Amino acid sequence: MDNPLIYIAVIGAILVLAIFIPRWVRRSTDAAGDRAGRHYATTRLTGILDELGTTLVLHTSETTAREVVDVVVLQQPRKFTRLEGGVYGIRFVEPDDAIVRLDDDEDGARLEVERIREYLGVPNTSEFWADLRSGVSAAAHARGIAVSPGRPIHHRRDEATGTWMSD
Repeated sequence: MDNPLIYIAVIGAILVLAIFIPRWVRRSTDAAGDRAGRHYATTRLTGILDELGTTLVLHTSETTAREVVDVVVLQQPRKFTRLEGGVYGIRFVEPDDAIVRLDDDEDGARLEVERIREYLGVPNTSEFWADLRSGVSAAAHARGIAVSPGRPIHHRRDEATGTWMSD
């Protein structure tokens, strides 16, 4: 044990470990964080798209349904906007971050999200869409109009623009 070569080898091994272990730990934690972040984003995106794919059927004519939706949209101008062409906008940043349309349905008029703009990697208007649906439901019930959930729709992402469109 009087040989200094052993001590030098131990000190050298400690120095090499001190250089490489932090890099290895940083790389593995970064990879684990990336995997967890992708999983969270995928789970969150699925829930958001399910919410935005929910439709609402008003069991009345399209004209009467449009009157009901107009009242709700005009009550909350910071969230909703009536746009040209008979569509409605949901605002996250811009007035047309999500486009909502009223279409004929076999049971009446169906309210659905047609297009969604993406910010920060996901659509951000699902809570406002839920607010619009609940407001329209309440206003329709107040007028004696029956309301029911419609068939869900699906959205696909346009990779070039980051916009989600209904199928």
